[in-house]
Amino acid sequence: MILLEELPIRARVPDLEHGGWREARLLRRTCPVFGTGSRLIEGAKLTAAGVGLEELAAATSGFCPFCAEVIEQATAPFEEGISPTGRIRHGTAWVVPNVLAYSAVSAVGVYDPARHVLGLEDFTPDLLFDAFGAMLEHARAVRRLYPELVWSSISANYLPPSGSSLLHPHLQSSHDPVPLAAQAILESRSEAHWTTYGANLLGELVELERAATARYAASTGPWSWVTPFAPSGFYEVWGVHEELADLVALDDHDRRQLAAGLASVLGAYRERGLSSFNYQLLGAGPRGAEVGVRLLVRIVARTPAAPWYRSDVTYFEKLGMEAMIDHTPESFAEELRAAFGTGIGA
Repeated sequence: MILLEELPIRARVPDLEHGGWREARLLRRTCPVFGTGSRLIEGAKLTAAGVGLEELAAATSGFCPFCAEVIEQATAPFEEGISPTGRIRHGTAWVVPNVLAYSAVSAVGVYDPARHVLGLEDFTPDLLFDAFGAMLEHARAVRRLYPELVWSSISANYLPPSGSSLLHPHLQSSHDPVPLAAQAILESRSEAHWTTYGANLLGELVELERAATARYAASTGPWSWVTPFAPSGFYEVWGVHEELADLVALDDHDRRQLAAGLASVLGAYRERGLSSFNYQLLGAGPRGAEVGVRLLVRIVARTPAAPWYRSDVTYFEKLGMEAMIDHTPESFAEELRAAFGTGIGA
């Protein structure tokens, strides 16, 4: 049984148009999966204004290790146990070792070394399919060489507002003997739900959202796409796999449908004038399948890139551990269904 907890909080603000005070919408929701808090507020917090990507590229011009003419010399080869040829390539995508030790083993994927700048419309299903294929080849090689690294994730920052230090579009992986905090919470709460109700937490959530239709957007093959009840970021979308718990088990069909779904979400962001984003594909540990964990990809929009920009992360998110969101997930789900080309409940 999943509880969707929402608490209206009485809030009053100055009425600048008519004078005096007026009531303002403020809803406090709790995420049924992660247990985190979210405040849905009235008024714009995330603006769509930004600069063109070509202008941004010119302002940040300089040496780029991911560009085609230097990537071979500027990056290190993998050890032979990971890749006999030193690098991993799928279509246009490359995967190379990460020079920073984010995890026991981590890697960087470059969608296309020949393209230093990508607009959201350029993140096509084919581009994403190749990138995930290269990253998954690396992940499987890591598991063969280091079988103790059972906690895996694939994530991306895009453009400086997302935390990316390089403009050239790329994604990253983490492989560890211990879980990320989000993985630990997902497994713990999934196990508790399984033990109490004999049901899969994320699977039950998807069925609940599919029946309600207000936050359910679409399905692409084995992936269901919803806007979460209590978002952790702006225009957040979740993709839930119907069966798998570990990302190394994804086959070509799974990643083709994952790529199609992500491309649709990014298309919806583009329609809103957004440009920067984060996403993360979380796999479970070795017990994940036993306790009902399912693969989960989460994507959030970030402040559009500009020479001077205001971060969308405030003390509420960073220290108070509650997201502050200026829209409802139900309203964005309606836009998202159009981006997927589906009707309500499709």
